[in-house]
Amino acid sequence: MDLIAIEGRVAADRIAARDRTPAAELQLATSLCELASGYLATQTDGSVRNRVAGALEPAQEAVMIRLRWFTSGHVSAIFANEVQDTLRLLEQAARAIGHRELATATIRDACNAYTRVAHEYPNVAGVCADGLSKCGVWLCRLDPGAAVVATDEAVRIRAGLFQADAEQSRKYLATLNTLLRTLMVGRQRKQAVAMYRERYTALTTPAMASQLRNLKLEEIGFTSKTQSALRKLECRTLERAGYLTQQQILYQSAGDLATIEEINWQLALVGLKPLVAGAMPDQPAKPVEIGSSFGALSVLCSAPDALEQVRDAIVAAYTAAGAEPVDINTAYGVDKAHWGTRDPQLNAAAELGEDIVLVERRSGSWIAVESLKWELTPVAKNPLALALSQHWPVMSVTSTENLAYELCWYEQGAATQYAALGRPAEPVALDTPLAPLDFGKLADYGADYASETQIRSAFGNATMFAKLTELPASGIRQAAEAQPLAGYGERVLCFRVAGAKRTAVTRG
Repeated sequence: MDLIAIEGRVAADRIAARDRTPAAELQLATSLCELASGYLATQTDGSVRNRVAGALEPAQEAVMIRLRWFTSGHVSAIFANEVQDTLRLLEQAARAIGHRELATATIRDACNAYTRVAHEYPNVAGVCADGLSKCGVWLCRLDPGAAVVATDEAVRIRAGLFQADAEQSRKYLATLNTLLRTLMVGRQRKQAVAMYRERYTALTTPAMASQLRNLKLEEIGFTSKTQSALRKLECRTLERAGYLTQQQILYQSAGDLATIEEINWQLALVGLKPLVAGAMPDQPAKPVEIGSSFGALSVLCSAPDALEQVRDAIVAAYTAAGAEPVDINTAYGVDKAHWGTRDPQLNAAAELGEDIVLVERRSGSWIAVESLKWELTPVAKNPLALALSQHWPVMSVTSTENLAYELCWYEQGAATQYAALGRPAEPVALDTPLAPLDFGKLADYGADYASETQIRSAFGNATMFAKLTELPASGIRQAAEAQPLAGYGERVLCFRVAGAKRTAVTRG
């Protein structure tokens, strides 16, 4: 950056500004801002001479010029933003030389200007409120009293705008957030919140408060982890969040106390009390609670195109066995609202054949694969699991109604681990022994709040276990009861062997 050339322009613009016209003076302010920026840049651009100390004076002069014309009627949203940019430059210059207090008086003058313009020119009131909020942030450490006055005035302006236009709710909430943070400086939390509530109650009508409390979580600005925890608790608004407990949030956020603090802060902003402590959720009511019979596979693949990869592998496995993919409508028709499926029966066939397979992404790591013909298979003998495990780890989940709940881990084309509660009679013996299931691995890839201890304690309670591990809790027959299989579109695959009779699916 050529500082000599910029200094020359400043000198020329200063001469031209002697006639005191708006255009000439504002051009001088622009040149002064450029000069201040140039001085600040010498600190980092490798210049031989560090001229940061010279940035304060031109920045301060530029602020005063623009403020003078701003309060004299040169009002527009664009120019208000230019004033804000100049103030930011001044604050940077004062901070760079280690004397931020040198900018205090000028920032106070800016607050007075913003307040005056906001009342005289309502069309730029919103921009002025934003400027006051920013000035309040800058003044927090320099002059806490002036900071509170500035942010308080910003809230008053935003309250009026919100009352006139319901679409201003998010901006009003953001201004309230700045006010509360400003009040926190140098005060105990209890005192700051009490002062905030007094101002909030005075400025916020019941209708405004109701709208703020019913803002959707996505509109509030929660972190992704907090949003995830609240969604799992089926909480969609701040008002609903106020009925939760700290323990519920801890349970859903893996013990993250910052999540509780974030929610409590937002509750305070809209005048609600913080979360109560509460108690830990009860463990499963019964040690063992096995529901209806079903079988499904979970493929551990977290690639962005995992669904497509698994689909291709399934098609390849059935094609290799002589079963070709066909359109489900062509194969079975769609004249009935629902598919009628027979009760699941143990299928000991080692070779894949005619089948219907539903493929769905259930979570970030697991792809659910639900076969109709090979829903229930002997332990460690599921041919589809054996085929898919050549590419990825696969967990088979088999539930026999009110009798047994079995998990089998397949890897590198073979079954390796097993865990079960109960055991149905089977005609097929194991070829090789299976090691105990590693529940820690399920904790690694399950719900982000579930520990290995929680998963172990829930084993046997099918519903709770599926929630914690994100493994399937139902199979393809339950999916068919929800809607016709043809309605699942590309997620359902149909395979037919030439000349094969339809035995697994009937239209009922």
